[in-house]
Amino acid sequence: MSIQEVSHSQRSALNQAQTAVTQAEGATSAGENVEERRIILLGKLGAGKSHSGNGIIGIKDYFKSKQCWSSVTRQCEYGVSIRNGYKYRVFDTPGVNSPKRLEKEVDVDTEIRRCLFCTSPGFHALVLVLSAAERLSKEDIEMLDKLDKLLGDKAYKYMILVVTKLENDESILTDMIASSPEVSALNVKCEERRVIFGDDKKNIPNECLEKFDEVLSELIKENTKRHSTFYRHKYYDKATCILELDKKDYMKKNPEVSHSEAMEIVRNEAAVGRSPRDSELRTIADGCCVIS
Repeated sequence: MSIQEVSHSQRSALNQAQTAVTQAEGATSAGENVEERRIILLGKLGAGKSHSGNGIIGIKDYFKSKQCWSSVTRQCEYGVSIRNGYKYRVFDTPGVNSPKRLEKEVDVDTEIRRCLFCTSPGFHALVLVLSAAERLSKEDIEMLDKLDKLLGDKAYKYMILVVTKLENDESILTDMIASSPEVSALNVKCEERRVIFGDDKKNIPNECLEKFDEVLSELIKENTKRHSTFYRHKYYDKATCILELDKKDYMKKNPEVSHSEAMEIVRNEAAVGRSPRDSELRTIADGCCVIS
């Protein structure tokens, strides 16, 4: 295949993905009553987060999913589409254990934290992606500890474990979990919400996606009963103070847009690092947030 043909193919795939996103974004504004499901993908580099995200939104190759450091996710990205009657808004994040040589380019903790506290009204589910192709290492345990500190204990009420690179056989997964005390403890914290995404590098089997949808629906149902449908990061309110200024600026340039639409737009932009006040968002910490 020629370079021209590859380039054309890539452009075609990108155009198709962008069209799907545009259609999904415009569905509710066109009067369609589509229930939205907000998801953030977490996990180590190479676990299959981007591959999982592509399957969940149903757009092949939307998120980059290559096995090379030069093309890994370096900042949060999001995609949205309508699949199975729901609007899925999925945020992909950098690998929690990004290589040392990328540390100067990728501040993983800040990228994930910013995505968590900028996205409104929060997330229905935190999807932790684990690869079954490797044994749990010291690095993996460090990743779990880091996520504990980053997310807080309440996060497990919203967490689903997605296991990649494993044939869809629950008995194999059960044995693997039993053999690892750390994963076994994680499984208990997540109330055994886990889904296998198969071992096909290109596609996630339909039955796996159906199982994921079922688990997600039950999770949303249970958390709604508890009057806590969405996971919100502890700095959510502080970020909102800053984003109110973004919203005012946006509405000055786009007066035809409603307050709610403007806030949705600036939140999505801020979550992936495109707020004009990104430097302020990146330095949010405990203390007062004052709008000047």
